[in-house]
Amino acid sequence: MGVSTIHGAESFYEFLRPSHREKKAFVCNGSACMCAGTQEPLKKKLQEKLGDDKVGEMFCLGHCYENNAFHYDGENYAGNDINKIDQIIKGEDIVQEKFFSKSYASTSFLMDDKLSNLDQFNEQLKKFIATDKQEITKSLLDSNLTGRGGAGFPTGMKWDFCRKAPSEKKYVICNADEGDSGAFSDRYLLEDQPLKVLFGMVICGYVIGSDEGVLYIRGEYPKSIEAINGAINSLKKAGLLGENILGTKFSFDLNICIGQGAYICGEETALIASIEGRRAEVDVRPPFPVTEGLYKKPTVVNNVETLAAATGILINGADKFSAIGNKKSAGTKLVCFDSFFNNPGVYEVEMGTPMKKVLNDIGGGFKEPIKALQIGGPLGGVIPITEIEKLNLDFQEFTAAGFMLGHASIVSIPKDFPMVEYIHHLFEFSAEESCGKCFPGRLGSYRGKEMFDQAKNKTAKIPLKLLNELLVTMQKGCLCALCGAIPTPIMNILKYFGDEMKDDMVKDN
Repeated sequence: MGVSTIHGAESFYEFLRPSHREKKAFVCNGSACMCAGTQEPLKKKLQEKLGDDKVGEMFCLGHCYENNAFHYDGENYAGNDINKIDQIIKGEDIVQEKFFSKSYASTSFLMDDKLSNLDQFNEQLKKFIATDKQEITKSLLDSNLTGRGGAGFPTGMKWDFCRKAPSEKKYVICNADEGDSGAFSDRYLLEDQPLKVLFGMVICGYVIGSDEGVLYIRGEYPKSIEAINGAINSLKKAGLLGENILGTKFSFDLNICIGQGAYICGEETALIASIEGRRAEVDVRPPFPVTEGLYKKPTVVNNVETLAAATGILINGADKFSAIGNKKSAGTKLVCFDSFFNNPGVYEVEMGTPMKKVLNDIGGGFKEPIKALQIGGPLGGVIPITEIEKLNLDFQEFTAAGFMLGHASIVSIPKDFPMVEYIHHLFEFSAEESCGKCFPGRLGSYRGKEMFDQAKNKTAKIPLKLLNELLVTMQKGCLCALCGAIPTPIMNILKYFGDEMKDDMVKDN
């Protein structure tokens, strides 16, 4: 491999840059912590202890339910942990609060304890690797399970396409690069339900004819990496991973690839490039990974929750899953509530549940006045409180209304938070995290950020016509959903909160 290729890959990733390695602590700069107003006071406290030039930033550490999040010496801290900073610096162990989790589903597919130990894993694995492969894909198709990472492609169909792809070598990839602000559902599954996720990967490997799986876990989740690594080692010792599992001809092994601070790796082709050691740039599709994926071999890429749901369906039955919600939005979904809710945490909720019930009965309502919610991460829609109560927890309903359910992560925007500042944050995020491959993504994000830099600094007003043209160009011209979907929340804000920003804008360029 050439020196330029190595340098190109190394310089792409935030964690590998010299500027990152010089820092000692990193403050979460995700949307939830920004709206909660914890970032600047936290940064100041850390700088007092470590030095002004020793504190950097990381995007969303998955502690949106308590905020005040920071990363120090390979571990994440949040909430009241900053008050124990002297103990943390000394390397002393501290007691950390765990997020609350609960299932509100009539049948739990994601939070039950039916696959929580090695004996249960052994029993279920013995059953399903003796089951016809087509019968397994039929169960997933009958369940109407669609991808839980946001794309919404039928899971059974994806597995079947890859099963039929001609190749002696195939791969299974678990996309555990959860980076959306407000989202910590993958964290819950990786840390509290690791065997469910791994079982889904093993069965997928059996179905498609693969002997190797890779979990791509973001480096910002050290406890998730530790939990999965421990679970994999336990399975290997029990003979439930490796060569000739349970005395059969089926062999399957798992490896972990740790992300290095690039949000774009949540996009499947960028993720594949990253595993291969390349710059995490998005590839044009087709071909899709099911026919040409990792190392050009057929590959199934599934999100963490999708794999756990597949496990739940096989154990509990496809009919129970499909009976919830509707054909295109079936089963249950993990929903995350941030610190503005009276009941912050992660909950399993039935699809089709009215959002009014989700927010008020399950989430407990809000601690202070909220004017809008961003649901589905930085690429998800920004929904006024007055509009959200008209919707149900349904992928298609959200899309038809001009929003996006995506990961079902929720970031609450307080009544007094300026929307000009929120749009600036979104453009700043996309400019920083763009892979840079396509012109609309690389240049469009920066042009948008520049417009809102000037508005924030009161040096110029935002040219509304030019802004709308820019958003349409990005929406239609970008290669992937990072810069191609960032216009959605911005357009939502312009539509519903335009009056709030009228003094910052001019209609003509």
